[in-house]
Amino acid sequence: MTFSAWISFALLTAIQTASPGPAVSLLISTGLRSGISGALALLPGILVGDLTLITVAFAMTTALLSVSGAIFDAIKIAGGSYLLFLGFKTIVDVRASFTKNEDPAKSSHTFHQGFFTTVLNPKGILYFATFLPQFISPEGSYNVQFTILGATFLGVGLITDTFYAVASSYGSRYLTPPVRGGLIVIAGTSLLLTGAFVLLTYAESLRVAFA
Repeated sequence: MTFSAWISFALLTAIQTASPGPAVSLLISTGLRSGISGALALLPGILVGDLTLITVAFAMTTALLSVSGAIFDAIKIAGGSYLLFLGFKTIVDVRASFTKNEDPAKSSHTFHQGFFTTVLNPKGILYFATFLPQFISPEGSYNVQFTILGATFLGVGLITDTFYAVASSYGSRYLTPPVRGGLIVIAGTSLLLTGAFVLLTYAESLRVAFA
């Protein structure tokens, strides 16, 4: 892998991780609702989720195997359902978030929310299994290059996720409650729509397969 290929991968990764998605929506809604400590508490879960997907993708590609249809279908259903639940919960909890102040350090579910939102994203495993190998040179060690690309993704993702956590929590200090509530509802709606899209896409694929 050449240095220019690595730079290209890092830039594309920055664009991908900065694009709105389930993890970004969760970070924004949590930052607006609970402040910087609540948003930052999600980062370890998101990081471990990405690391898990990268590890699975590495095992798949090195063994020249693909995920079985049944397993991938299960990931789609579980991921879409979890995003629907998380989006609904985010919207429902808007009013309560302004009346109670939960201590993120004592909240055991923040890590799990970050982890499951990341690892149950059906696009995640396919992204790592198909995108990372495109930047690997056949002349070098596949294992070493995949590790470098995976570490690069984790580093860039941590930077962009931290930016969203800080930016959203900064806004929570200066935005009025109605504006904050509106932004949280938008973030929750984004999670709902993503979950619905995943499930509807899966249902459509079944319809076509049995047509």
